[in-house]
Amino acid sequence: MERVEVRIPSLPSYERVVRASAAEIGQACGFSTERVEDLKLAVSEAVNNAIEHGNRNEASKPVAVTFALDQEKLEVRVIDQGNGVGQPDFSRRVVEEYNLEDGMLRGFGTYLIGALVDDYEVSSSQSGTTFTLRLYRKEHGV
Repeated sequence: MERVEVRIPSLPSYERVVRASAAEIGQACGFSTERVEDLKLAVSEAVNNAIEHGNRNEASKPVAVTFALDQEKLEVRVIDQGNGVGQPDFSRRVVEEYNLEDGMLRGFGTYLIGALVDDYEVSSSQSGTTFTLRLYRKEHGV
């Protein structure tokens, strides 16, 4: 298994470092241009969520991102140092238009991540939240 780890301060400007890493790793995996764009956007959403909601923009709290590649998939873990979240309903897969019009975008990032990757999960405790995103490689039907 190949592994790349990136740690950034919880400042929005550093999200670009992780997005650029995702692009390079996605290309190295042999993903199509469209798939690399999906990966970049999903990772960007997860990192921004970790910075804003997990670490509350506290620069001293790092966001750790691990890219792990094996023969069947790329797995990306985004880990914050926040206080965790309750048990949100991540099963919601639709965004109602009236919510968008009312500016109620809470949960939209998670919806978007779910639409961009093959599989994802979220685990949370008082010591932080981990988003795990998975994209399966070409030879496995993607």
